[in-house]
Amino acid sequence: MNACLRSAWHFDAAVLFTAVVCIGGVLLARWVINQRDFPGRDTFILMHLASMWWIAMAGLEVASVAPDCKQFWAAMSWPGIVSVPTFWAVFLWQYVSSVRTPLPRRSMLSLVVGPVLIWLMVLSNPWHGLFYGPETGPESSEPGAPIRYQHGPLFYAAAVYVYLFMSFSLGVVLRAALTSHGVHRRHYLAFVLVTAVPWSANIAYVGFGVVVFGVDPTPFSFVFTLVAFTWLILGVRLFDLLPVARHLLLEALLDPVLVVDTQGRVIEANQAALKLGGLGAGWQGRKLQDWPVFGSDLQAMLQKQDAQQDQLLTLTTSEGYFEVRMRNIERLTRHGSVVLGQMLYLRDVTQRQLAKLKLAEALALSEERLRTITSLHEQLREQALCDPLTGLYNRRYLDELFGRELARARRENTPLSLALIDLDHFKQLNDEHGHLDGDDVLKSVAQHLLVNLRSSDTVFRIGGEEFLLILPGADSLEAARRLEVICLGLAQKPIETRSGVRHVTLSAGLALWPDQGQVLDELMRAADAALYEAKRGGRNRVCSLLPRAASPAAEAPITGKG
Repeated sequence: MNACLRSAWHFDAAVLFTAVVCIGGVLLARWVINQRDFPGRDTFILMHLASMWWIAMAGLEVASVAPDCKQFWAAMSWPGIVSVPTFWAVFLWQYVSSVRTPLPRRSMLSLVVGPVLIWLMVLSNPWHGLFYGPETGPESSEPGAPIRYQHGPLFYAAAVYVYLFMSFSLGVVLRAALTSHGVHRRHYLAFVLVTAVPWSANIAYVGFGVVVFGVDPTPFSFVFTLVAFTWLILGVRLFDLLPVARHLLLEALLDPVLVVDTQGRVIEANQAALKLGGLGAGWQGRKLQDWPVFGSDLQAMLQKQDAQQDQLLTLTTSEGYFEVRMRNIERLTRHGSVVLGQMLYLRDVTQRQLAKLKLAEALALSEERLRTITSLHEQLREQALCDPLTGLYNRRYLDELFGRELARARRENTPLSLALIDLDHFKQLNDEHGHLDGDDVLKSVAQHLLVNLRSSDTVFRIGGEEFLLILPGADSLEAARRLEVICLGLAQKPIETRSGVRHVTLSAGLALWPDQGQVLDELMRAADAALYEAKRGGRNRVCSLLPRAASPAAEAPITGKG
């Protein structure tokens, strides 16, 4: 390193070339970091970072003038030289096998052992001379002349180690290419080419002494790797639809399954779908509408239906009856999700249609197969916490939310108000106009409350026509003013129902923490007592039982219908 501090530097086209390739590799790695859905993502990133390290060290070797500095940067390149084929082999195995789980920490550390040991052997070469021989030196006396390396036995041992990983890589992708077809085979053959080009460059250097800019040509072959991966990613969506589709099909059932891209082409299908359509080779990439038996009907369903959510449709063909499940295949990014295509799952329900006795069992089995843990969790949470009629939170969520707001009020030493609201003469409205009108009124009142509250306020439906409001940071005066606005606005608002326009009013009872209670039950009793006073005082009003000194507006009547 001291030699490099004293060394002169020269920058030419070769150095600029290495810098451009490094920047391109870093940008590609940065793009891959944002992707979540393809197998071997972590090892792919590590492989590219290692290759950029290698070519960066090669660029520094070319740019330096002093021979000792050149040899220093050559030694520094060995972690990348050994890591590239190591991580490339692991990535190809993960990609072909659709392994999405990251490698365990112990496995990752074991992969690093080889590169570190070889690097230590290179750094210690001045003591043992078994990696580079004594004839290693500049090719000429000219400043900045390339270094001619005399390879020792440890160098060839390291080369064997590297070539074992490269051979494994070629074996993995060749086997995958031979056992696949169509688009998948072309992708694996592209991997073969991407693997073979740097390996050929390295063999030319080790076996025949071929150099580029006076150094090993292997890192400069990464420009081909960079261009190839850019084309595979942007041109044929290498890490988007196909890997996700293969992962889904590995878990698919024996019923027909198809994967359709955004252009309406069938990218993947299982054997049951091919058998139903009577298709052999050459089906991949065919338009869905051109598929026999059911293709045109499925295409019509895709055009008519919104496939952003799971949908269950019925398809009738000459082969029988099918339930069709449509599901989006998406890739998550920092800016949201990108739709890559749709998965179509066809379940044969011919026997169910012919025998109605099996209807319940078939539907339950179909839902059990395709329901995901996430959707079930969201449905259960919504049912548990929300009122199905008004969409407001229900009593079950009250304790949890009030506990958080109470803790915040104590921490920030701010007031906290609670109000109980009851619609006036609601039972009479139900008796005279029916419960459907009553439901329309409840939904309209709920919307009125939401519109007139702050984003920090929360409203609950806790009974038939009873609502509860939690107003954080509002003292009794501010809370009373808000409730008065709500009360007056509702009294003046015509409410459209199924049988005509209705007018309703509300009565509200207000309680303040901590003056009227320390816990929820105490505040609700105080608010309930105030509500009772509002009812007894003529309804259509807001009432608080705080002493006048504590509440300037202990009771605020509202003029209007009531």
